[in-house]
Amino acid sequence: MSEGLRESCRGRSKDAGRPSDLTSLDGRLFVCSWSGGKDAYLALQRAVAAGGRPAALLCMLHEDGRCSRGHGLPLATLEAQASALHVPLVTHATTWNDYEGTFLEALRSLRAIGVEAGVFGDIDLEEHREWVDGVCARVGLRAYLPLWQAPRAAIVDELLAHGVEATIVAVDAGRLDATFLGRRLSPGVVADLAAAGVDICGEEGEFHTVVTFAPLFGCSIALAWSGYEERDGHYVLSYIAPSQTTI
Repeated sequence: MSEGLRESCRGRSKDAGRPSDLTSLDGRLFVCSWSGGKDAYLALQRAVAAGGRPAALLCMLHEDGRCSRGHGLPLATLEAQASALHVPLVTHATTWNDYEGTFLEALRSLRAIGVEAGVFGDIDLEEHREWVDGVCARVGLRAYLPLWQAPRAAIVDELLAHGVEATIVAVDAGRLDATFLGRRLSPGVVADLAAAGVDICGEEGEFHTVVTFAPLFGCSIALAWSGYEERDGHYVLSYIAPSQTTI
């Protein structure tokens, strides 16, 4: 999770309480909180397997509207993913200070068209779980976190076993070096992440990925980049241009 989102989570929305966990979506329309990365994708895949019907991917953008606020993915990449998934993409530009209010308004709009649940890819950050449960409760949605407290190795193994292609697009410069950028998740890369002493799922923001192909994708997304830059304490690929390849 980024530091901005962590700050947004702290001390907010906790008064709404935690709704009981959904064990099955059973035909419910849901919105998936979308980062474009591996955990959001796996949450989406598990939600579909649990009987849910995806109504939208919801992604918050930087205030200029050009890239995602969490992973820094270009809007065109997010649009290519949504097209490959055949699920509408809903985006809202916002600052970190306005993040919660903007997110709530987006959820209210989706609730108004029949969405019943919010799907999130969080694994075990309690403060973020409290925030997720709170914002969902405030707009009348049920929260569904299919990765919650799953073992890290099991998550990675499931991604790799299903042929999910996820490329590292950003790393925390204080915990990983730039040589990890542009590497596709694989057993070897996972071993290198573990050897570097970081969480192999990057739950604490050690690295971020973009999914370019997966079982729910109708086509693959080809990525191109040119070097990297330092931004807010992270090394980030400086150019990611999407195109689609029919399979």
